[in-house]
Amino acid sequence: MMDRSVPWIGLEMRLDTLESLPEYPLPEGYGWRFFAPGDEAHWTRIETSAGEFTNTDDALKGFRKYYPTDALLDQRMIFLTDRGVPFATATAWFADDVPGEMGRLHWVSVDTAHQRQGLSYPLVSLAMHRMRELGHTRANLTTQTCSWPAIKVYRRFGFAPYVRVEEEIEGWRIVSEKTGFDFTVRR
Repeated sequence: MMDRSVPWIGLEMRLDTLESLPEYPLPEGYGWRFFAPGDEAHWTRIETSAGEFTNTDDALKGFRKYYPTDALLDQRMIFLTDRGVPFATATAWFADDVPGEMGRLHWVSVDTAHQRQGLSYPLVSLAMHRMRELGHTRANLTTQTCSWPAIKVYRRFGFAPYVRVEEEIEGWRIVSEKTGFDFTVRR
């Protein structure tokens, strides 16, 4: 859920260890799977529904910008499914698109019809555990102030603010106000 009532400020969060990740199982009746050829259509639909893009054409351009090839997506991009139909996605990617100890939780989105049902927790859990299985020991993610509901989810996994530029201090103040959590910033 994107809250367009707050100013948009880009933010980063980091998690220093993937050793003790919480587990959130999927509720009965839901499934999950990795990316398969053709799933960019599901990804674009989900991301557009979640408000990340204004239309599926722009979403497809975004998909190809961040994933120029489908290589590795069958090992890293996760879809939650309802009766076999994907409705949420997250990717256990690389920080700065370079394999290494730092992984990146990338493009986490839930279709609006499935939001506010707690399904982000098992989605992020699957992606974070997969990241650890793939050898990453730490993680980061980028987000924005208007995604403060998602930031509450990331906090449950241990992610903390990481300030890159001064403007982000104001962003974390806004997120603290919206969530009721104290997001103390660090550099």
